[in-house]
Amino acid sequence: MSTPATSAGAGRRPDAPDPNSSKPSSRAASHGGPLAVAAAVAAGLVVPVQARLNGELSHRLDDGIAAAAISFSGGLVLLSVLALFSPGLRGALRRLAEAARGGRLPRRYLLAGVLGGTFALAQSTAALITGIAVFTVSAIAGQTLGGLIVDARGIGGGLKQRPGTARLTGAAVILVAAVVSALPRLAGTPSPTMIVLPALAAMAAGFLLGVQQSLNGASATASGSPLAATWLNFCVGAVFLIAAWGVNTLVRGTSGHPLPTDWWAYLGGPCGVVFIGASAFLVRRIGVLLLSMASIAGQLTGSIALDYAFPSGGRSPSVLTLLGASLTFAAVYIASRRPRGTTRE
Repeated sequence: MSTPATSAGAGRRPDAPDPNSSKPSSRAASHGGPLAVAAAVAAGLVVPVQARLNGELSHRLDDGIAAAAISFSGGLVLLSVLALFSPGLRGALRRLAEAARGGRLPRRYLLAGVLGGTFALAQSTAALITGIAVFTVSAIAGQTLGGLIVDARGIGGGLKQRPGTARLTGAAVILVAAVVSALPRLAGTPSPTMIVLPALAAMAAGFLLGVQQSLNGASATASGSPLAATWLNFCVGAVFLIAAWGVNTLVRGTSGHPLPTDWWAYLGGPCGVVFIGASAFLVRRIGVLLLSMASIAGQLTGSIALDYAFPSGGRSPSVLTLLGASLTFAAVYIASRRPRGTTRE
């Protein structure tokens, strides 16, 4: 994905690297290292907590789209309140706007939140048809494919990383891990003819999630702050989901269920802030593929911990689920070995 030629960084903070620069910054060129990978795993731990909270909100409202819109709106409110008390964040948002107006950041990158909103919509619609197991495997397949393509082409101005043997092997192992971890739940899956299109939609949503992470990384670089990119992501995503909620309400009407009074039911948005902010910070350091794989390892680990602490449906994690989670860490280790081709356009 090419970016327009621009003048030399007018209006850019001196220490904020240009997202379209022909030379990688020293931090980007370092490729992050084990600490960045560990941070991505830690960020992935919050995703199953968010999913459990949003699932509870969706159940109480009997409306998955409404739950997704409320979750994104909650994240936007939190970040907006933070911006009121943080001159640094307000300055970063101004730099982000200046970069977009000056052409140093392609304006289409500002719509990355729509891609995140699309994934949230897929969770609230396609997953109801395919079941959680098939949706998870399909989404992970899309994220893995997206990570390989985004990194190989340097989409969003990130480091170009050829899909060498280690990365392809790691990607294959992560897919095997996803299937193995989902095997205990595949028995109750509807017939293949019923789920093929929703499964493809889940795969496409997973692919777009990888693109979103790369574009958020470009916004974070242009503004000098991952929080500014996160605010933009939640603002655009909230508008997109509220519009989808409005259309759904006009077509199907409301469920008639009142909003929950439990404060914790609305913590899905803050969980999303943690994950998206961390992803925007880390994606330029380890690339989209490794970020996706490490966060998947964290997600499966967090899911297992949640199921042990707060069992859902009265079932504890199976041996296959534990094996699948272990394989994800093996995949991350394989894919992170001696990365090559870290050049930048």
